[in-house]
Amino acid sequence: MMDSNFDWLVFTDIDGTLLNHHNYDVDAALPALSQLESDNIPVILNTSKTYQELLRLIQKLDIRHPFIVENGSAIFIPKGYFTKPILNKVDFPCTEIDDYWVLTLGEDLQNLQKFIEQHDVKAVNFVSCSVSQAMALTGLNEEEAELAQTRLFSIPLSFDHLAKVKPFEKVVKDNGYKLLKGGRFHHLIGQVDKASAMEILVKLYAFKYSKSFKKVCLGDSPNDLQMLQHADIPIIVKSPSSDQPAIDHPQLIRTTHQAPKGWAEGISKLTLHY
Repeated sequence: MMDSNFDWLVFTDIDGTLLNHHNYDVDAALPALSQLESDNIPVILNTSKTYQELLRLIQKLDIRHPFIVENGSAIFIPKGYFTKPILNKVDFPCTEIDDYWVLTLGEDLQNLQKFIEQHDVKAVNFVSCSVSQAMALTGLNEEEAELAQTRLFSIPLSFDHLAKVKPFEKVVKDNGYKLLKGGRFHHLIGQVDKASAMEILVKLYAFKYSKSFKKVCLGDSPNDLQMLQHADIPIIVKSPSSDQPAIDHPQLIRTTHQAPKGWAEGISKLTLHY
């Protein structure tokens, strides 16, 4: 068990961090997830995945806490988790989707699509490509690929050559958007990131419980960098790619295994030291 003198929040990326990069297996991480739940430590998914994808995953993992989708673009909070007066303390639009309050931080998908249409982007648009193409790009089955395409705030782009990325990055920046490199795609998003969304959620916990929290963050790719930099304890899960976040942090933990075993390894190292 982690030191009870502190209150902890665990923020984790999913693909390549919690789930295996190649086959999306999670089994080896389940005991560690269960232990954190027993210790009353919230595990908050902070991912490039969509709301529809997360619904299936949180049901499978039995996670009942808020989650962050599409690289910090929105925070989904189960109704009743925070009171409405607490939600009103943060200055972002709050809407309802199904059984969730949704704090929208990012750009509307239609605006991103218009931007793509106005520029000659040399990349596959994951939102508008065929399902079979989406399956080939991700290794997902048909149903999973369809869910991955149900984006509200971001467009994953697949470039066939990295030389095409640089010129587009400048156009993106000049128009007030961001291009974020993930494990498989470059994500076109608004001026948001995983760290900013995380900090908003931390404030909500602080308002609710009138105390501060320590942040444990797990990630494996460059789009996790800012989240890891804002952590009290960052954990980098070994990736099949050599392109991992470059971070200098005195409390940094690195795993020797890939996900999901690496996720469990990171939590184990954390509990041993804290």
